[in-house]
Amino acid sequence: MTIWEISAKADYIAQRHQQLQDQWHHYCNSLVQGITLSKARLHHAMSCAAQGDMRFVLFGHFTIFVTLADTFNSHTIEYYVETKEGEKQCIAQAQLMADGMVDGHVSNRDREQVLEHYLEKIAPVYNGLYTAVERDLSVNLQQLMDVQPPASVA
Repeated sequence: MTIWEISAKADYIAQRHQQLQDQWHHYCNSLVQGITLSKARLHHAMSCAAQGDMRFVLFGHFTIFVTLADTFNSHTIEYYVETKEGEKQCIAQAQLMADGMVDGHVSNRDREQVLEHYLEKIAPVYNGLYTAVERDLSVNLQQLMDVQPPASVA
């Protein structure tokens, strides 16, 4: 392979990598706007995050991390929950494609769709917290993730 063939391949890789990063940034912006502009009381607070990650604090105790998986050219969005005690668990994943679609049906530029998709991904956290509070139980991360969703919220 010649230097020019390698150069062409390197340019292609760099372009596609930048395109994926741009789509990730659109997703992040849409999610932040969806949460901050929503009239729903989600009890989410923005938190400082490392480069490329988003963090939201729930009820002053749980941190929700949203990040691209830590591999080169990863299209996997990972959603984690962490307690103040430092326990951390992946609760869901999604796929971000080069065209900006998330899981094949959500446009990363539509903040309402992105917010709804995000809330579906983190619903186990809310369901577990709701059940624990309803039953007057303390919450640890494993129990939180094992709880079945409540029948309905009146």
